[in-house]
Amino acid sequence: MQGLLELAGVAYVGSGVLGSAANMDKVMSKVVAAAAGLPIVKHLAVRDAPVDEAFVERVGVELGWPVFVKPANMGSSVGVSRADDAAGLLAALAGAHAFDEWAVVEEAVSAREIEVGVLGNAVPRASVPGEIVPTHEFYDYEDKYLEGAAEMVVPADLPPAVAEQARELALQAFTALRCDGLARVDFFYEEGPGGRGLLFNEINTMPGFTPYSMFPSLWAASGLPYAQLIDELVRLAAERHAHRAPHRRQR
Repeated sequence: MQGLLELAGVAYVGSGVLGSAANMDKVMSKVVAAAAGLPIVKHLAVRDAPVDEAFVERVGVELGWPVFVKPANMGSSVGVSRADDAAGLLAALAGAHAFDEWAVVEEAVSAREIEVGVLGNAVPRASVPGEIVPTHEFYDYEDKYLEGAAEMVVPADLPPAVAEQARELALQAFTALRCDGLARVDFFYEEGPGGRGLLFNEINTMPGFTPYSMFPSLWAASGLPYAQLIDELVRLAAERHAHRAPHRRQR
């Protein structure tokens, strides 16, 4: 869609072609995030070819059991499942590959789910962090859309230093992954003496936008209410379109 709008010369809200595509793909977004120095969960990528014993062994050795398996290009936790052993891994991969050619296998982490909203183009700014408290084993499709029992905590109850770090990492990820306009940057937060702190999970370049969704709630808590947030997104879209105009004329 972004490519079509670029060809038509139409201003639009959000990231361009590269940012939208790179962040839609969980494998590529982790590659870029790791190259940019962001802390990420351990993971392996796998194509929809038959999986051999060597790959299963790598999962056990490098990631440990259990693991979570996700389609690389999918949203709303569709196709995501947990695998506790080799047999479970094969079943989980079959489920993930029903939705995409590539899947990502991630270590299971015992962590809080922290989210930060980002607004801007060349000079982005970050909201206060929020937290999703799921009622299921992880924040799955049913918990998000069907049961609606997951709790949304805004702002998240975090130490000030951790909250500030989350905002800084969100801005770093937004810039590294070529986002524009808006994005919600999601982290895992491992607490305790043995925890690794904040770990980058993924970026949603077009997050949910009802008045009660996380992204508008984060900005409302940061002093930008819903109506003004929409105005700001339109302004950013027009700003980005005008900034790119000279480059389009040179082609």
